[in-house]
Amino acid sequence: MNKSFIQKNTLIPALICTILWGSAIPVVKTGYELLSITDTFAKFTFAGYRFALAGILVLLLMKVQNKPIKPEKSAWSAILMICAVQIVLQYVFYYLGVGNTSGVRGSVLSATSTFFSVIIAHFVFVTDKLTLKKTIGCIIGFLGVIAVLSGSGFGYEKVKITGEGFMLMSAVGQGIGAVVSRKVAKGKDAMLLTGWQLFIGGVFLSLVGLLGKGQINITPKGFILLLYLAILSAVAFSLWTVMLKYQPVAKVTVYMFLVPVFGSILSAVILNENVFTVKNLIALIFVCLGILLVNKQK
Repeated sequence: MNKSFIQKNTLIPALICTILWGSAIPVVKTGYELLSITDTFAKFTFAGYRFALAGILVLLLMKVQNKPIKPEKSAWSAILMICAVQIVLQYVFYYLGVGNTSGVRGSVLSATSTFFSVIIAHFVFVTDKLTLKKTIGCIIGFLGVIAVLSGSGFGYEKVKITGEGFMLMSAVGQGIGAVVSRKVAKGKDAMLLTGWQLFIGGVFLSLVGLLGKGQINITPKGFILLLYLAILSAVAFSLWTVMLKYQPVAKVTVYMFLVPVFGSILSAVILNENVFTVKNLIALIFVCLGILLVNKQK
């Protein structure tokens, strides 16, 4: 997919990115079952392998494009800061939480990172204050969270701190990460920062997992799955970065509402979950509508 195509088209590359991101939760859950991963440290090892490999792929892609892959001294603080928030904070909770909730719930809760980033940006950036439209979008989005966490007839249904709670914490981490990236990455190559923060974060998580004796026996099927997750991160980010370079930001980010949609659909296909319940559909509509409102320009 060449640059001239991306300069003229947004829908197809946006669909590719959102389908890849939407597939992450059901594929990770499948990886846990395929590799019999239940131990906390084994989950860290699994996540670490994925992100270290994804970082290598991003840097190799830059090398193929004849771009420098050695960061300047001034870039290391940004790399480590983004790494600490997005990889360590976001994905520690993500990989712990995703195994303790359904794929649909995980997809909807993960999508709330959009609302957290909007709220946090209000307190960080003078030019990015909450407007009435953004506030309404956030409220509608969180109503979707209430819907997906409700039981039959919208009554009480058990919510696990280590499941849904951790997925919400992961969304908060992703929201903080988006704001931190915007703050510290200005004027720097986004792909370079991401390649290194994925690699360093992946190595860190792998070391934590292995030191905690969280070893995993990677089978041929497990390796293919792990490779897919790494390619997912590398391809989706690289493609998204190119789109943001050649298209207006709002025109690109508005497609983020498709991530929970594809996440829910793929959870039904891959995990055989019952997606088409009233509460799930209402939750998806509310969250998607909230994301659309938050990102839509006047």
